Amino acid sequence: MAYKIISTVLTDSDASTEGLDAAITLAARMDAHLEIFVVTICHSETNNYFMGAEAMTIERQTRDAMAEREKLDAWVNDRMPGEPVRWALQSATVQGPALTPYLARKLRFCDLVVLPRPYQDNPDAEALVEACLFAAERPVLMIPKGCKAPDAGGHILMGWNGGAEALAAARAALPLLQQADVADICIIDPPMHGADRSDPGGAMAQYLMRHGTRSEVAVLAKTEPHVGEILLRRAREVGAHLIVSGAYGHSRLREAVFGGATRSLLERADRPILMSR
Repeated sequence: MAYKIISTVLTDSDASTEGLDAAITLAARMDAHLEIFVVTICHSETNNYFMGAEAMTIERQTRDAMAEREKLDAWVNDRMPGEPVRWALQSATVQGPALTPYLARKLRFCDLVVLPRPYQDNPDAEALVEACLFAAERPVLMIPKGCKAPDAGGHILMGWNGGAEALAAARAALPLLQQADVADICIIDPPMHGADRSDPGGAMAQYLMRHGTRSEVAVLAKTEPHVGEILLRRAREVGAHLIVSGAYGHSRLREAVFGGATRSLLERADRPILMSR
């Protein structure tokens, strides 16, 4: 099993290139086709200007976004010919509100989207991740600054709570899990009276085993305010090079205001994270 269509999105020529670098590595390893989308965004708040200024402001910001798109196009066309992958480039300039429907339309037929981790040097990264997860309904592999694509072999940590989002992430990560030496199924503070209380990770371990992945189950106490912090600590302890997790089990608004596993992982992860929902 392997990913056959991998996509990545570039929006800013000054942002780091970890997402593209990781996408190239994975596409080469899995003999996948790489779709590169250059999307520059015109951020216009048209209701905050004096009469007559709106058209001029939109025109200037659109012109700047188109110039940035052409710069990124040229950079990609210079960079990619030496890479050992089949690739294609699509580019567009969109108004801010049009970003999500554009990505939903373009990315829904890929197997995996590879992006930089949000909350770093690209102000559009969070919007890109949410558009992929919610609108395009595609799994997203996020690469922190200074990191590379997860290697074949090694240790993968998978957060597991029995929920639909966690199961979707496990299924989306199967091509990577099958290449791992071991998958660590990490269960945090399982319910005392749940249906799987005697063997909380047994069904998932069997599922991975039947897909050719050796797994171990770790049941941990909730010793930190957020589950994401516990997963990150466990990943460091076992030397995991990738974290697999369901995304936004709670609403995005609740996580933005009160925090949550997804938010803490997106803000603090020091290694690649694969999320789906």
